[in-house]
Amino acid sequence: MKTLSLLILTMIACTAVFVSAAAAQVTDWKQIPIPTLPTFHPKEPKRIELQNGMVIFLTEDHELPLIDGVARIRGGSREEPANKAGLVQLYGETWRTGGTKNQTGDQLDDFLEARAARVETGGGTDSTTIGWSCLKEDFDDAFKVFLDVLRDPAFRPDKLDLAQKEAIDAISRRNDNPLQIAARQAAKLAYGADNPYVREPEYSSIAAVQQQDLMSWHKQH
Repeated sequence: MKTLSLLILTMIACTAVFVSAAAAQVTDWKQIPIPTLPTFHPKEPKRIELQNGMVIFLTEDHELPLIDGVARIRGGSREEPANKAGLVQLYGETWRTGGTKNQTGDQLDDFLEARAARVETGGGTDSTTIGWSCLKEDFDDAFKVFLDVLRDPAFRPDKLDLAQKEAIDAISRRNDNPLQIAARQAAKLAYGADNPYVREPEYSSIAAVQQQDLMSWHKQH
């Protein structure tokens, strides 16, 4: 018991010393000394333009044995038909999960996971993207998958159906957050209710998207 009391008193004394030292420090945050930050020298990417007009920005960083890349393709949700709002959202998801003509999305998952690599796709307002990340020694394998998904996606119906169910679930919950409601209404006031930038997917527009719509979008862009 005496040992416990001595320990408590010691802790109280240490706390008192700490508080006293803190009180002796500056009281105005403006008086806190700010150490000089190290000089930042961002690397300038190398710009390479191919004969077909494609522009590549290459930045080398050899700190880690990784190779990452992303391709951005013009054309996004602002260009999708109003009666199929959400098409690009579904496209961005099933572009990867739907697999290719050579392999299903699940087979691609197994192939990439065995190499700690990834190939991901997405759809945005003004563009769609496909990117990869892999270890340097697995670049050839990962890049082949990247090219296969880029050139020959299959948009398999079962993955489209899953993506549609997820989108419908998101629509059913989008009014749960008052801030999201306010943001949507503010955008409509700023752009106009019929502007493509404020268009929202609905149950009917999600259900209207078919596999052929995704194939046509891919071929067009």
